[in-house]
Amino acid sequence: MKKIYTMLTIFLLTVILAACGTSTTTEKHDKPEETATDNTQQTTPEETENIETETETETETATDTDSAQSADSPEVVLEGTTTESDSQNYSITVVEGYELTGEEPNKDLLFNQNNDLQSMRIETFSADEATIEDVQENLVTTLQASNESSTVTEIKDENLIPTNEAIKNTSAHQIDTPEGKVSGYVFEREGLIVKLTVFDTVETPALETFVQMAETIKIK
Repeated sequence: MKKIYTMLTIFLLTVILAACGTSTTTEKHDKPEETATDNTQQTTPEETENIETETETETETATDTDSAQSADSPEVVLEGTTTESDSQNYSITVVEGYELTGEEPNKDLLFNQNNDLQSMRIETFSADEATIEDVQENLVTTLQASNESSTVTEIKDENLIPTNEAIKNTSAHQIDTPEGKVSGYVFEREGLIVKLTVFDTVETPALETFVQMAETIKIK
């Protein structure tokens, strides 16, 4: 009987020790998984929103910088002859093939020598003579008078708008006529208010050339 009890005791101890060993091993394997889970960084909604806001701010800053550089682009030197108006207080660079002449008091006409249907009427005003708002309103009226059955629209193409670092407060409009487009511009430069009316043709348009010359208008 003692042998039987002894064998039973040994058997029970063996089973207990085996069970303890399995539990310990299982716990050792489980702990790294818990640690890995605990160490995983979770992004909160607030952090996600902050990241998105920073990205949007950087994008807006880059866009604003590009716009500022475009608006303040330096004046390009145009090849031509600097010509002074006989009746107005400005000078302009006239490219080859074009001519500046007086049309009537305080109005000059810059025209294409090879096609006199293409021309630009130039009128200038000092701040004492008019406000830019009044001149802009008058410009739209002038354009509308070119074709009562059409509509005056705003010019969006930057290549067709006088632009450089000295030109301010530019407005640009256009209207279609049977002969071609009539474009109008008003801007300020060095205290001078400039009003331009450009008459162009459908075939071989010259508007961009007139705009390039318009960018050189300045006080004498």
